[in-house]
Amino acid sequence: MVLRISEHCNARVIRCGNEVGGKVLYWVNFYEYKDVLFDSGCPHTAGEVFETFKNKKGVLITHYHEDHIGGAVELQKTMKIFAPEKSLYILRNPPEIPQYRKIVWGQPRPIFAEKLDSPLILENLEIDVIDTPGHSFDHVSFLVDKKLFCGDLVITRGQVVCLREERLKETIKSLEKVLSYDFEYAYSGIGVLEREKVEDYLIYLKELKKEVERLYKAGKSVEEIVLEVFPNPPEKALLMEIVSEKEWARENMVRSLLPNDLGTRFNKSEDF
Repeated sequence: MVLRISEHCNARVIRCGNEVGGKVLYWVNFYEYKDVLFDSGCPHTAGEVFETFKNKKGVLITHYHEDHIGGAVELQKTMKIFAPEKSLYILRNPPEIPQYRKIVWGQPRPIFAEKLDSPLILENLEIDVIDTPGHSFDHVSFLVDKKLFCGDLVITRGQVVCLREERLKETIKSLEKVLSYDFEYAYSGIGVLEREKVEDYLIYLKELKKEVERLYKAGKSVEEIVLEVFPNPPEKALLMEIVSEKEWARENMVRSLLPNDLGTRFNKSEDF
């Protein structure tokens, strides 16, 4: 279990991950700003997170995935946890996650959070809560002092796989929504990004959507579209597809960008 802490514009950047064989498999970032935590890392680092941040004022959760809520199970002993209303049931009743995710992040345990209100007043901070579904059904982002704490809303132009549950057309709308607000930096699960990187990610998804639609209208199958839009996927992405049994996959990205009727039908009828 590893925590690495740095600073950016008066916010603390906490990078955490589980060490396996002397190497951290995947990193995730969460943040502290003015004694408030935005997300809380993964279950494997919950103990370290508690010892480091147990005297802070509260935790705000962006969404229910285990790599963002893990520390809250310990932190709820000393502070309030706030989460989207749509997240509350699943936080209290976390499902069993696949084995590969248990190894990387750890199995989540019950968290008894309070519902987020918007705006949320916490420790003299007025925080706007913005609904930003797409990566997950319950995803929200937080805007405070021109800082956007946005969980997994923003990835990068290099993205070639996504989760089976993701709906990238919703992500596009959510990105458009947050870009209507005034912020300088996005504090995301992958790190701190300038506003221009958020704009670029939106352009990438729109371009990808347009190409997927063009190929679909030309009569291409999902498999053919995948090969055309992602001709040279990185080895890490291919490994993720294998290890996760396509819970993470290029096909998920394509299907989530298909016309509504087709994408929904495929997602319901085929379990990758």
